Amino acid sequence: MVSRVFYYVILTIFLSCSSAFAESDFIGTIKAVQGNVFIQVGSTIFDAKPNDKLYEGYLIETEDDSSIGLVFIDGTQLSIGPSSQVIINRYLFSPKQKNYLFDVMIQNGSAIYSSGKLGELSPESIKVQTPEATIGVRGTKFLVEVD
Repeated sequence: MVSRVFYYVILTIFLSCSSAFAESDFIGTIKAVQGNVFIQVGSTIFDAKPNDKLYEGYLIETEDDSSIGLVFIDGTQLSIGPSSQVIINRYLFSPKQKNYLFDVMIQNGSAIYSSGKLGELSPESIKVQTPEATIGVRGTKFLVEVD
């Protein structure tokens, strides 16, 4: 009897710890979706839905007449317009350790960026890439269009 109780206690601790580690990778939330928007992770593709969590490595693709609004944990907002492909390469917001990074690739389409706390604390760690150039952010808002 004691071994069975011990087993359940250990299992419960393990499951609660593993879900806490999974949450630590969470970098933001999908706030709004209009039309058909898809997220690809490796070979898996799924529909984007409001309130879904964001993670590094997401390839976000919008179809014609579609858009998506993202809010990162520091309050940074990224609105992605129709016929766009955007990859969230890296995101780090750790004020206690003073580690910051925002790195996205806009392969095609358009996006509007609005900085949050990351832009206030470490504007030099924000990088928006396109196939032709890399943008270093020093302001608070901008629009990028890639053909």
